[in-house]
Amino acid sequence: MTILVLPFPAPVLLGTAVVIGWLLITAYGVYAIRSDWFLISRHVTAPGTVALTFDDGPDPETTPLVLAILREKQVKATFFLIGEKAASHPDLVRQIVREGHSIGNHSFGHWIGMGGYRFPKLKRDLERCSSVLEEITAVKVRLFRPPFGVTTPRYARALKQLNLESIGWSLRSYDTVIRDPEQLSGRLRKQLVSGSIVLLHDNRPITARVLADFIDCCRERKLKLVPVIPGNVSDEA
Repeated sequence: MTILVLPFPAPVLLGTAVVIGWLLITAYGVYAIRSDWFLISRHVTAPGTVALTFDDGPDPETTPLVLAILREKQVKATFFLIGEKAASHPDLVRQIVREGHSIGNHSFGHWIGMGGYRFPKLKRDLERCSSVLEEITAVKVRLFRPPFGVTTPRYARALKQLNLESIGWSLRSYDTVIRDPEQLSGRLRKQLVSGSIVLLHDNRPITARVLADFIDCCRERKLKLVPVIPGNVSDEA
C-alpha cells in the first residue's frame, strides 16, 4: 500500500487555503463594485427609465460636445466630476448645472492608488472635491462614484461621515477601451435594459460620437432618460 506523504502538515495546507480564499474574496469585494461587499451602492434606476452617467470630466474638448447632444435631445444626465479638473474648468461645471444635470463627487485627484489611502487622507480628498464643486455651483453634493469602481471599508466610513451616496452602474460601456464607434454602439444597444444606470465618460471623443444614437435607442424602446438624484431618480426627459 502506497502512503501519500504531504509536503506540509494538513493544518498548514488548510490554513493556507483559507488565507488564499480570504484574499480572493477581499479582492473581489474591492474591485467588483456591484458586489456591495464593503459599500452599498445604487446600481439600477426605476423600472422604465435609464440614467446616463458620465465620469472623469469636465474636459474642455469633449464635455461641451456631450452637453450639446444632451441639450439637443433634451436629456438630463449625471456627471461625476474630478475636483482637480473642476477647479481648472469652473465655467464647464457651472454650465452642467445650469443646463439641469446633476453632479457628483468623483474624488479630487482620481489617483489609481486611492483605494490604499489611509482613512484621513481619503476623507480629505473626497471633502476637497465636494468643497470645490459646491463653491463653484452653490449646490450641495450628495452623490459619489468611486474612482475605478474600487470600494473598501475606508470608503464606506468616509461616505457615511460625509453624507455621500455611492452610485454604481449596471451597464458598463467600456468607452475607455473600445476604439470602434460601431462596436461601442452595438455593445450599448445589446446590454441596454429597463432600469440601467449607464457608465460613460465625457472625456472620450468616442462617447460623444455614439451618444445621440444611444439616446435614440432608449427612446425607441420607450425608456425614459433621467438623471440620478440622491435617494431617487427624477422622471424628467
